[in-house]
Amino acid sequence: MRTETVRKYATVSCNDPRQPTVRLNIHGILRQVIKSTPNALILKGPVGETLSGMFEVSRGTELGITVTEVTVNKNQADLYQIVEVVEGEKYQIHLTAPPALVAGMTRDIVNVEVVCSDGEIRTTTVPLTLDHQSPVTIIPRGNIVFQRKETERLSVPGAAVVKKDIQVFATTPGTRFNIKSISIDDVPEGVFGVTQRMIRESERYVISVEVLESRPERSIRGTLRIQTDLEGMPEITARLYAQFAPPPTRGGGARLPQTPRRKVAPTAKPAPPGRKPAPTANPSPSAKPWPGLKTGQPQVGVLKPVTQKPVTQKPVTQKPVTQKPVPQKPVVPQKPVVPQKPVVLQKPVVLQKPVVLQKPVPQKP
Repeated sequence: MRTETVRKYATVSCNDPRQPTVRLNIHGILRQVIKSTPNALILKGPVGETLSGMFEVSRGTELGITVTEVTVNKNQADLYQIVEVVEGEKYQIHLTAPPALVAGMTRDIVNVEVVCSDGEIRTTTVPLTLDHQSPVTIIPRGNIVFQRKETERLSVPGAAVVKKDIQVFATTPGTRFNIKSISIDDVPEGVFGVTQRMIRESERYVISVEVLESRPERSIRGTLRIQTDLEGMPEITARLYAQFAPPPTRGGGARLPQTPRRKVAPTAKPAPPGRKPAPTANPSPSAKPWPGLKTGQPQVGVLKPVTQKPVTQKPVTQKPVTQKPVPQKPVVPQKPVVPQKPVVLQKPVVLQKPVVLQKPVPQKP
């Protein structure tokens, strides 16, 4: 999280018909323990040279910090040194990247481990971008595309040409170059046109590529080659790609020429052994019946009408379904239920107390 200001909101629903919902805005400041300046580090330079850069790590609260370790995820850069600017408050981290053979841009992440004064170990991450630039930069990079909707107007007589500009300039200050020649290869003659104008002598140029006419092809591809007097980059190339709308056709499209079909005489199949071969009829150029043949016989080149016989359906008679009687078992009469006599509860027997015998009392004489 790279911002210290936090804004949130909460929606409260209630049963008040006049105001069923209430929005509560929450505003706060998030105090970061570790702050990095800048938030992302970019190392850029010409191809073949070592890239270098630095960023600062400082405390965001009253806790003191001490940078203990710095690592890079993909090892595309190396730690050069850690400089303590203010003890326990601010540090500078210097990085270097090895030279590259090909121009391009890569990304990585730097991890910084810090020990705080409260004894806790905390980490923060800084995005890293490595931009190995060529001595001369061309914009736009990649292919230069003329889309079909841009070249459609070329089919109208007197329409203006379709043009796109390409900027060519020195990447690093102090680099000077001149354009010697410009050519377009692998394209038909008269499709593209090229013009050049100088913006800043030996530093920046603008090259205009124009599509001069519409073509019956759906697309045409070519290569733009720019020759310079720079020793490290004598040639700059870019791909050209132009799309064209197909020409309109009548009747929904052009018809392909049809080749006449060749008539093939029927061939007789070989008869099995022991049988005579069946006579074959030679094809006749006319549809008239042959003399000597009956009108009911089929002729070559004449279709014989086929008469269909009426199909009579026989009435379907259904047989009566007879169900067999199912024998039932005789019902056995049940015995009558004899009512039981009610049970008479007997009275509880009361136990009598035992009779205690009295001892005889001796009488005095």
